[in-house]
Amino acid sequence: MTMTLENKLIQKTYYKQFIENQEKKEGAILKLANSALEELKNELPDLSQIRFSQGELYYQLKDYEAAIFKWENIHNDLKPWAQKNMADAYYELNMLAEAEELYQSVESDHLTLNTEVLLQLFSLYMDMEQLEQSANIIKRTVDLNPDYPNVTTIARSFFEEYKDYSSLIELTVNETLRTESIEWFQTLHEYVKQKMTKTTSPDYFLPILQKLADVDQVRFEQMVLAFWNSYQNGPFYFEWLKQFNELFKSTEVYQSNLWIDLSKKYEQSYFSLIDGSFYINEIRDVVPNLLENWLKISHQPEATAAAVLAWEETFPESFIEAVVDHAIKVKSDLSAESNLMQHSLQLFEAICKWANEHDVEVSNYLNWSVEQLLDGDSHNLLIAGSSGNGKTAFINSLFGETILESSYSTIVFQNQQELEIRKITESQIATDVTLEEFKEITTIRRQPHLVDVRLPSPFLKQNNVAIIHTPIYNGDSEGKESHMLHLADCLLYVLNANTPFTDEERQVLLNISQHAPSLPIHFILNKIDVLNEQEAKRVIEDTSARVQSVFPNAKVLAYSSLVNKHQYKLVEMIKEALPKQRKSTNAKLLHFIRKTITYLLKKRVDLENELIDSVHWNEEAVLKLNGAIHQLEDLEKEKVAVIKNAYQKIKVDTKNQLKAAVPELLRECANLVDETSDFKKLHLELNKEMNKKIQQYIQSNLLPAFSDSIQQWLEKSNVEFIQTQSYLKEMCEGFNAYYREERFKFNCDFRVLDDWYRDIDRMTNGVYLDDINVLLRLTPSQLLLKSSGKFFGVFPTNKTLLANLYKKFIENENYEQVTDTITNQFMMQFDMFEKGLQRDISLSFRSPFTAINEAIREAELEIVTTKESLKKLRANPEIYIDPLTLFKLKLRQQELMIETKQTPQLLV
Repeated sequence: MTMTLENKLIQKTYYKQFIENQEKKEGAILKLANSALEELKNELPDLSQIRFSQGELYYQLKDYEAAIFKWENIHNDLKPWAQKNMADAYYELNMLAEAEELYQSVESDHLTLNTEVLLQLFSLYMDMEQLEQSANIIKRTVDLNPDYPNVTTIARSFFEEYKDYSSLIELTVNETLRTESIEWFQTLHEYVKQKMTKTTSPDYFLPILQKLADVDQVRFEQMVLAFWNSYQNGPFYFEWLKQFNELFKSTEVYQSNLWIDLSKKYEQSYFSLIDGSFYINEIRDVVPNLLENWLKISHQPEATAAAVLAWEETFPESFIEAVVDHAIKVKSDLSAESNLMQHSLQLFEAICKWANEHDVEVSNYLNWSVEQLLDGDSHNLLIAGSSGNGKTAFINSLFGETILESSYSTIVFQNQQELEIRKITESQIATDVTLEEFKEITTIRRQPHLVDVRLPSPFLKQNNVAIIHTPIYNGDSEGKESHMLHLADCLLYVLNANTPFTDEERQVLLNISQHAPSLPIHFILNKIDVLNEQEAKRVIEDTSARVQSVFPNAKVLAYSSLVNKHQYKLVEMIKEALPKQRKSTNAKLLHFIRKTITYLLKKRVDLENELIDSVHWNEEAVLKLNGAIHQLEDLEKEKVAVIKNAYQKIKVDTKNQLKAAVPELLRECANLVDETSDFKKLHLELNKEMNKKIQQYIQSNLLPAFSDSIQQWLEKSNVEFIQTQSYLKEMCEGFNAYYREERFKFNCDFRVLDDWYRDIDRMTNGVYLDDINVLLRLTPSQLLLKSSGKFFGVFPTNKTLLANLYKKFIENENYEQVTDTITNQFMMQFDMFEKGLQRDISLSFRSPFTAINEAIREAELEIVTTKESLKKLRANPEIYIDPLTLFKLKLRQQELMIETKQTPQLLV
């Protein structure tokens, strides 16, 4: 089917082949009707073309029912088009369901027809507001015939209008790959810039980037940057970095000077990856390809090469040998960048900020050293020397007064109009230190400090120097005195003219030179005035020769504080030794940055060790405290037993004494009975006398003896309490020594003794018993006596007999029941007192028990808390270690940047 015929069928002008061009449609209908009549005269008439044309004319005249009627009877090749046209007619009649059914029923291999059917269905579904169906139809249309006029334009507009970005990107990518059209590349670029692609996996776009790199690397760079910005900080960022850099590794770069923006993007991304926001495991597989590609297009090749070499040192075997060799060659072919100080300072500040965020304090020594390094333009003159070489006297001669005495501290003297002294330790800085305090703290041997002294000094001002005094220094690279080597611009080493440049001094200076190879070293031959002129000349020549055999550039100055011209020569030597401007400041700053990182890494180890020691210490404390609980329990039981047993013994003795005395006292009352007694009332009188006799015995004999025994018992109890307090004091001292603070104060509660003294005094201050019915009880014998007394009392001849009976009864009665009653009544309050003894003694131990139990609870809680902290620390060491490792990586990169054009050596 020709293009012309297809267009006629699409536009419904097929009928025009049967009529004249200028003929009106009404006349055309008549003409086609006549043609149909003529065709019917044929033996095998075929009216399909005529009816198809008649349907078109009716459609044009909007007689859609007539058009449908004509198209229903098409049976030749035009039938699919007729079905499509009927659907169009129904569509125009707004009979959408019938139209949809007819469109879907069209079956044909004709590409154009199928495309037109799908486009009509798309319009129909849009009118029906069926967006999902519309999207499916337009996608089918694009898949079927993307070159059909306006198909992709319609699809793009539809997806844009309804924000179907996934389908829009799919359409754009497919068309870009299919057509390789710049227009589609530009369209995709716009979508990427609008970040419509940020939720699509990067591998979907790699074919596009590969194709663009082959045809237009300028647009390729622009597209890459758009994708990079789109994915940055999103879920596919690392996947983008991996996949794109893998692609770019194999991409041949034609014009390296065109990659300025991409080179900057590589730089920004690299430093953002190593700024501590990511763990090393997250970036370790990403960075090598990123650096390799950056080196390929970098516009700062020295910085990129340093980054490659620093990464290889930190993570060996990250690159193939060719990449490392190329980085070394690039680094050696280029001069070092001159202005890196700002980058180094930013690195130090970043480290300090990170430390602060993780509650770790950077050493004040290091902070002060960096401040000193950056503060002002004066040079730092380090003065050192062995003990006895006159170093202190030499420094005082420079000030023209005695500023310094023997000192075990590192002291920095700087010029300032007003005197200001600061004492610096690792954890704090003390300001406003007085001269008296200065002299005191600098003479402490075991606690040397760093002291910053600022004072008005003509020498310091005129020579634009600060003087650093160190105690005896053996060249140790770990001591805080070693910081001064990297702070100093020149070292003046003071020698003793009597024993100059000993082997020990030579070794110390060699160690210093090894740790600070760029530090100029010169010598002061002090106390030269003690030698005569000839001997002095010999010593100077000999010392100079021996010094310069080891340090060829060193100068030796003979010096005496008593000779003025020596000071002038000293000033001249200092001026020659010191550069006009301070040099290597960045290198020194990098040294202190390395020291800071090392310090923080050590703090991490120290932190873990502190947590472990805390757990062990508290566990041991719990053991000791529990042991103390058991000891106190045993001590309490012991004291209860001792005190109660002593008290019980007194009670038993008193009871026995009372039980022995009462019957005898009662029997003695038989003497009160004779013939003259009034037997009618005798039993009453005897009962009264018996009670009186018992009361007198208790008050006069028993109670004083009992009181004496109780007082002795109280004194013994007091001794037991004193022994207990002594034991508690010893225990308390032991725990306070273990805790290294006055944590515990165990007191035995002596108020218990005061209560006992008060109670005993009350109980023994007169005991009065109720009268006991000794002879008024109704026992058979008593009843008989009382009855006999009343009966025979009226007969005088029977009184002797009755008196004898009374006496015999009183003398022979055992009085056991009476004695028990009296004993129980007397001992009642003392028995009650005994029952409270154990409770009272326990109360005296309450305070130490409470204190120890509270300490146990605190220690156990501390163990749980510390173990949890230790668990977290060990579970995620990368939280602390990784940022510091990346700081070291940045540091090494900075160090490589300041190296000279000599080939750098990897520190693998």
